[in-house]
Amino acid sequence: TFTWHLPRNKLPSLPPPPLCLCIPSRTMDYEGQKLSELLFYWIILSFGAVGWVIGYVKQDFTYVFYSWGIGVILSCILCVPDWPFYNRHPVKWLESVPERREKEEKES
Repeated sequence: TFTWHLPRNKLPSLPPPPLCLCIPSRTMDYEGQKLSELLFYWIILSFGAVGWVIGYVKQDFTYVFYSWGIGVILSCILCVPDWPFYNRHPVKWLESVPERREKEEKES
């Protein structure tokens, strides 16, 4: 372990950590991954479909790409970060099983 060689009250002042280090790290649970994938799929599909209809009516194919691009940006904002609503079903892990050698040592 790292120890300082200065008295506690003489420690050098450190700058505050970056914002990304202040956010507690979480991991998305399996239900959150499923929800994220469904949101991504439906946002892309709906924005592409709406863009296709508008592009067909206006007879300009660029509306499809604009609409699809907005859908991609929106879905990346909603689906890529680990938002708290993706962590509603935490995984409950089983207790660890002791190894066979530990059991044999305790028995003898």
